[in-house]
Amino acid sequence: MAKRNGWIKMPKEFEQIRKNSDLGDSYVLAYEEENRILSCLMKSLFPGDTSNQLKQFDNEFLAVKENEKLEFVDSYLSEKLGGDLFHLFEKLSDATNEDQEIVRKELEALSEDEKREIFLSRQLFFAYIYAYFYNHIALMVHGQKLTTLVPLALKGNQKAFCKAIQVDRNILTGHPYFRDTYARLQTGENPNFLTDITSYINRPPIQGRIEYPALYMLFAVLDGFKWLDEITAREILDLYNGMGFSGDHGYIEDENSVVKKRIEYRKKQKTGF
Repeated sequence: MAKRNGWIKMPKEFEQIRKNSDLGDSYVLAYEEENRILSCLMKSLFPGDTSNQLKQFDNEFLAVKENEKLEFVDSYLSEKLGGDLFHLFEKLSDATNEDQEIVRKELEALSEDEKREIFLSRQLFFAYIYAYFYNHIALMVHGQKLTTLVPLALKGNQKAFCKAIQVDRNILTGHPYFRDTYARLQTGENPNFLTDITSYINRPPIQGRIEYPALYMLFAVLDGFKWLDEITAREILDLYNGMGFSGDHGYIEDENSVVKKRIEYRKKQKTGF
């Protein structure tokens, strides 16, 4: 965000996967209902008979001792993702042309059914990544998730329409209602609404400098679970340290700083970023 002056864009590796998997902008349909976002993740991790596989996972999870549950989940996800999430993203960003060629040949050697399952799983996984990320950027910037703003816009709320596309412009091309509404406005049907839309399109979601972007994204995720005001500054600091930012520029070192930044975050939600 700092490099792009407040404009938010996914890494080029993610964009390439989104293009190659034919996911396109269709992930924005998940904003109509928050459960759809989690459903994308579940269906990517449990392809095929998702319901029965989830039940099996639940049974195995319940059978594990309480102090071993987190390790069980970590191990399960690591097996599904071929490593932990950070390792997966690292592999994507560091992949050379030779690596990509090897993956391409491996895919070509698979049967059509196997290819279809892999592509569907990849589509769903990255639909989850995109929708989850932008959903929480909206919560950070506007105090409302896209899963709140988009349903409001579908009911005719013009302000919600504008706020939603400011955070994720792919909604304008990927969602039929937004696409059709925007096209219809080009004919002069509602010039004031079109002016508002244009204003939000030209306005980056983050208009000021965020000194601690990772901390603010952590705030947004906690906010999404409605934990931000309940969790202690010490617990937030422990989570932040666990993300591996110790020693980085602008590193948060004490609880007082967390408290101040949390207050600042809440103010910015009301006044704008």
